[in-house]
Amino acid sequence: MSARRSLAVAVRELAAVMAVTDVPEREMERADAAVRALTAMLRERRLDDVPRTPYDEAVGARDYGWHLDNPALPGLTMVFEDGRASAEVPDGLGAAYAGPPGKLHGGVGALLLDVVLSSLVQHHGVPAVTASLTLDYRAPTPLDVPLRITGEVVARSGRKVETVGTLWCDGVATVEARGLFVELRRDDEVSAAGAVPAPSPAPR
Repeated sequence: MSARRSLAVAVRELAAVMAVTDVPEREMERADAAVRALTAMLRERRLDDVPRTPYDEAVGARDYGWHLDNPALPGLTMVFEDGRASAEVPDGLGAAYAGPPGKLHGGVGALLLDVVLSSLVQHHGVPAVTASLTLDYRAPTPLDVPLRITGEVVARSGRKVETVGTLWCDGVATVEARGLFVELRRDDEVSAAGAVPAPSPAPR
């Protein structure tokens, strides 16, 4: 695991613990100061965007690093097989992602499905963006339980790609989605993709 990815995991763990910690106020203040110091250190050199597979390249499981390296997003392990996508959150998601008590926030379920379906479309070599995502919430999704997300392309017409996806928990479909993606025009594709820039000093 790269240092960047390991740091992303640590930041996710910090967010998960912070959401439910009940340490004394003085310990909170110490943690606050420590986190702010680390933030200042990391701010010294920044990219203009998160590293990612360019839009004009087909994404593969081994290239699927932009999501794992971004601690603001849930960590997923994803594979592509027979034109379909399957992703897992082995330990589930904790209280930092809660909506109703003990349950996953519906918006997080939507995020997981959008990430998987958009990656699937790019895996097919189509540089596209989400046009619409229609969701059916079939059952509450519990926290801290392994999750699986599946997706497949069901139709393509011109620049439009239709997909379906499901969020699973213990074999139960808790959220179902239908996503419509629109292929970027070449001018939009070039501006959206580009090369990952070299790190640059933070503005003073």
